[in-house]
Formats: sequence, C-alpha cells, structure tokens
Amino acid sequence: MREIRVLTGRTMKLYLKNPLSILFSFVYMLLFIVLISMFLGDYMAKGMMEVYAGVEGMDFSHIRWLVDTTSMAGVLMINCILVPLNVLTIMVQDSSDNRLDSFLVSAVSRDKLVIGYWLAPFLVGIVMNTLCFFISQGFIMMNGGAWLGMQSNIEMIGLIVANTFSATSILFVVAMLMKNASLYSTFTGIMSALVGFITGAFLPIGMFPANIQKIFAFIPAHHGATMMREVMTKEPLAATFGGVADQTVQGTFMTAHEIVDIYAAENGITYMFGNTQVTFPIMLAVVIGSGLLFLVFSIFWMKRYKKH
Repeated sequence: MREIRVLTGRTMKLYLKNPLSILFSFVYMLLFIVLISMFLGDYMAKGMMEVYAGVEGMDFSHIRWLVDTTSMAGVLMINCILVPLNVLTIMVQDSSDNRLDSFLVSAVSRDKLVIGYWLAPFLVGIVMNTLCFFISQGFIMMNGGAWLGMQSNIEMIGLIVANTFSATSILFVVAMLMKNASLYSTFTGIMSALVGFITGAFLPIGMFPANIQKIFAFIPAHHGATMMREVMTKEPLAATFGGVADQTVQGTFMTAHEIVDIYAAENGITYMFGNTQVTFPIMLAVVIGSGLLFLVFSIFWMKRYKKH
C-alpha cells in the first residue's frame, strides 16, 4: 500500500503544482458559463418557448432553469473526461522519458504500479468535478434556478464517481498504448474538440440522425451524460411540465407523459435506442462495467509489458 500511496501522491503533486493544469480542469465549465450568461442561455430558452408555445399548461418561468441544468450536466460529463485525460499526461511523460522502465525494474509489483498511476487521475477527477458541480449549481441559482435537493445531490456525486471511474480506466489504456508524449498531446487536443459532441453537450442527441443515435449506445460517456441530465433536470422538468395535461398538439392527441418524453428524448435527458428507452440501471451498468473491463485490461497488459 505504501508504494501505491507514494506513486499516487507523486503524480497528484506533479499535476497540481502547475496552475495551468488546475485552470484547464475548469476551462470548459467557465467557457460554458460565459456563453450561457452572455447569450446562449436566453437563446436556448426562447427557442424552447417557441417550440412548445402550443402546449397548454407549461410554466415557461422555469424554462431557463431547465435549460441551464441540461447544459451544465453535459459540462460536468466533459470534465469527468478531460480532468483524468490531463492528469494521465504525467504517466505518458514518464513512459516517454523512460522513467516508467525504472519503476518496472524496482521492487514495486506491476499491479501496484497500475493502481498507483490510475488512482491519481481518478481522485483528482472526483475532487475537481465535485467542486465543478457545486459551482455550476451556484451559477444556476444566479439565473433564477434552485439548488438541487439532498437526494439529487447525493445521486450526482455518485454519478461523478462512476463516470470518473469509467473515463479514467478507458483513458488509462489509451495512455499506456501511446507511450509517446507528443502523440498523446495530439490525442488530448482531438478529444478536447470531440468530447462536447460525444456527451451531447454541444448538440442534443435528438438532432443527430437515427442511425448515428444508435452508435451512442456503445459510448459510456454518453450514457454518463444522459444519467447526469436525468438527475439534474428532474426538478426543473417537473416544475416546467407539471401543469401539462393530455391534449391535442398540432393536430395530434398526446398524453402529458408523451409530451414530456419527447422533450426528454430530444434533449438527451433520456436515451432511446430505436423505439426502446434505455433505462437508468442499464446505462449505469455500461458505465461501471466499461470501467472495470478496462481496468482489468490495464493490469493484464502491464504484467506483459516489456521495458524499452
């Protein structure tokens, strides 16, 4: 255990001693807050009001709260990916500079070596993302929203742990296979650009073609973002759609439940695989299962790794 603690502490200190590393942990959230505050939040809220103007019983005074929670849930999932991604740069740099080879010939077992390197991005990710979660709630309250209830807060922290676990395990394998610092830096840049689309933060999944939407079933990060949106929007969704009754909308009779389901599916609050809704337990199993699978693979691969 001492070896794991020392290696984990070393990696965390190397990451946290660089102020830019900490800034990059919050950059997406800060960027979204600026964009939403300046114009994007009002634009999205007005767009929703126009689309659902024909639905009787909606309380549009809560639509901004709903839009903000939907957006910030996606940002939190982005952070669950980018924070471990950045921390793992240290392991790749160790491999590139042959420091990893020195650890391999030491008395430290390879299992402990994997856990030591893996724990640092996992723990930093949990702390950073939990802090981001509470900051995001403060931002939502500033715009007229409300602080989530105790149960929702606990569920969100649990999802932060689960999503950080999955993202860390998957990215750990990528970092081990790349070894080269410059190549990993390129990968980091590509991921930073794509992660917003993978999580549905930039574009709601309802805007993608049906065949593309099915591909998201194989992306744990998408399931993680969907679960976060489901938890964070539970209260604002009820406040906005709580007064909606069964009615005819644009010539089609719809139940209140169907109206809410359409909104939730189009905005990534629920995930439909074809005509079947993927349940919360299944999505959670995909997220945790993928983390366990890749972590086991990491240990297996490290046992067979040969030094340069």
